[in-house]
Amino acid sequence: MIGGSFALAARRAGIAERITGWDNKNVLGEATARGVIDAPEASFESGGVCDADLVYLAAPVGGILSVLRTRGDSFKAGAVVTDAGSTKREICRVAREALPSRVSFVGGHPMAGSHKAGLEHADPDLFQGAPYALVVDEAKGELSSVLRVVEEIVCGIGARPVRLTAEEHDRAVARVSHAPQLLATALACAVARRRNGADLLLAGSGFSEMVRLAASRWSVWEDICRTNADEITLALDEVIGEIEAARSSITSGDFDGMGAAFDEANSLIHQLWSPGDPKSRQ
Repeated sequence: MIGGSFALAARRAGIAERITGWDNKNVLGEATARGVIDAPEASFESGGVCDADLVYLAAPVGGILSVLRTRGDSFKAGAVVTDAGSTKREICRVAREALPSRVSFVGGHPMAGSHKAGLEHADPDLFQGAPYALVVDEAKGELSSVLRVVEEIVCGIGARPVRLTAEEHDRAVARVSHAPQLLATALACAVARRRNGADLLLAGSGFSEMVRLAASRWSVWEDICRTNADEITLALDEVIGEIEAARSSITSGDFDGMGAAFDEANSLIHQLWSPGDPKSRQ
C-alpha cells in the first residue's frame, strides 16, 4: 500500500518519468495491470545495475535491511535511496555500513497509512498533509543537497517534511505510533479473552476507533518491536504509569485527580486538532 501510493503520487506529480517495481511475481503483475508501475525491475534478479535515479524501499523493516545489505551493488552511481521504514536507527546504521559511497541514502518515514495492506488500497492522496520524517545526518554538520532533493519529492507528493535525527525519530514514534498499536492490541485481547455474548453487541464507534489498529499484521510489527525495543519499553512504562494512576484515583474515589487528567488530555487533543494549525490531522 505504501509503495503503491508513493508510485501513484509520484506519477501524478510528474516526479517520475518511468517507474519500475520489484516484488513477487503476483504483486508485480497486479502493479503493472493497475498502472502503478510501468514494468518490473529486472536488474535485481539478473545481477545488473538498476537504472533508477531514485530507489524507494517500501517494505517491513527487516526487508529494507535485507535489501540494503544485499543489493547495494545494484544501485547505479549517483542514485538516491530512501525508505519508508517505521524505525530509523538500525536502517540508517546499515545503510551507512552497507551501501557503496557512490550511492546516497536518506532515511524516511511517512506518518500515513492504515491497518490495511495491498495494492488495492494504494491511494495517491495518502500522503496529503501528513508529516513525513526525514533523517538528518548530524555527522555531516549541515543539510546535504540530497536531503533537500528528497524534501522536494516529499512536498511534491503532498506531505509535510519533518527533519530530525534517527534517535529523535525512534523516540517520538514509540509514543505516537508504536505504543498506540500495542495498546489497541492489548485492549482487543482483553475483550476477546474475557468477553461474554453481549460485549460485541454493545460495541459502538468508540470501541471500534480504539481497536482499529489491532487489525495490523504482526509480520510488519515484529521488525518494529525488534528494532525499537528500548524506546517502546520506555513509552509503555509511561502509559502504564498513567493507567495505574487512573486505577488508583478511581479505586480511592479521587475524582478530582481524574478530572485533572481529563483536562490535560483535552488540552493536548485541542492542540492536535486546532483548526488552521498546519500540524492538524485531516
